[in-house]
Amino acid sequence: MSMLSIHRRAALGLIGGLAAVGAAIFTALPARADSTVTLWSWRTEDEAAMHRIFEAFEKKNPDIKVDIQFTPDADYQNRLSTALRGGRGPDIAQLKAYGELQPFIDGGYLDALDDSVAELKNMPDAALGGARGRADGKLYGVPYSVPMMGVFYNEDIFAAQGIEVPKTYKDFVAACEKLKAAGITPIANGGANGSAWELEIGVGVIGPTLYGSGFYDEMMSGKATFEDPRYVAALKRFAELKPYYSDGFAGIDYTTATQQFIGGKAAMFFGGSFENGSFKSQNPKLKFSIFPFPADDASTKLYTSAFSDGSYGLVSESQNKEAATKVLNYMASAEFAQAFADELGWPPARTDVTVKDPVLSKMMEMAKNSTPYLTLVGFRWQAPTASSVLQSEIIDMVEGNVAPQKLAADMQAAVATWFKPKQ
Repeated sequence: MSMLSIHRRAALGLIGGLAAVGAAIFTALPARADSTVTLWSWRTEDEAAMHRIFEAFEKKNPDIKVDIQFTPDADYQNRLSTALRGGRGPDIAQLKAYGELQPFIDGGYLDALDDSVAELKNMPDAALGGARGRADGKLYGVPYSVPMMGVFYNEDIFAAQGIEVPKTYKDFVAACEKLKAAGITPIANGGANGSAWELEIGVGVIGPTLYGSGFYDEMMSGKATFEDPRYVAALKRFAELKPYYSDGFAGIDYTTATQQFIGGKAAMFFGGSFENGSFKSQNPKLKFSIFPFPADDASTKLYTSAFSDGSYGLVSESQNKEAATKVLNYMASAEFAQAFADELGWPPARTDVTVKDPVLSKMMEMAKNSTPYLTLVGFRWQAPTASSVLQSEIIDMVEGNVAPQKLAADMQAAVATWFKPKQ
């Protein structure tokens, strides 16, 4: 997937450690005096939708043409970092968030947008946090989405098996048992072949119901660590669901798992908002929705992990800044946010949109009770990241070869080498 973006990126590592790649992987862009704005993106699955969105923009702004170039996520960071180092990048670059944005800011490759894109002030902090410079607090990108996480479920399978959305964890396990007895994979899941970021998402789906909304602040202040019993409980719960994951879990990758759900072979899938449009485009007949992972007690308030997926930034060496800035102002507008929600089906960076899609509506309702996606928002700023350790050990944990306490301790030891709690 490539929102996936958010999770594949951890597997790629921080940009500062990227090896230089040959000039053949990018096209040199000469200085231009025309009004063609080049925009680079890693979300190949959004290509058709993004072209439709910008066709509407070009009709209203005939003096500007937006040339969108898509590169697969696995290659995108190398392409962009190499191009920027050589002074041959795009006018506008889609940017990863948080720790993966900072090397571009530190390298002086991006212009701050606080004074040139007025509509940024109408976006929530949850969106802006991933585009903000850590040292100066300035904004270096226009955010486009604040995804959240939950349990996608096949409505037809649930109805056929007489299963209602679980109100408690006990109900959830009972539903899994009933599905398994009927020969249906309860939860499509797997992290093989470099897709352990999907398993990290699973922990992000389960975690908030166990550690609550205030845990992130406790982690940031140093009052809690990954070895806290609440976080260890989230790891344990993810592991104890193994009997309900796809057969051959350790050998199943993200693509296979999504196809099991999309094809109606599995009843549930742990995922983020970005799956909505992808699922629908691949199987328009699939009837599905989403719910927050249930807690032990039905009266417990349920929370979901949320994060800024990324942003679009103005490249400092752009030769066409006036037109590029006009495009960025459009991308910060309510008009773009509405088109983004309509075309892609996942939560836009602005909240002043009219929600037409029922799954998106449910997501945005869930997002009202959100907490930052812990390992991404808080602990991907420097290497070793919490994500890199989690992804490298989580399959072994689920298989019973690594204790949850050991994984938690390894994560804490890794981030302790650079993380300094806020005082």
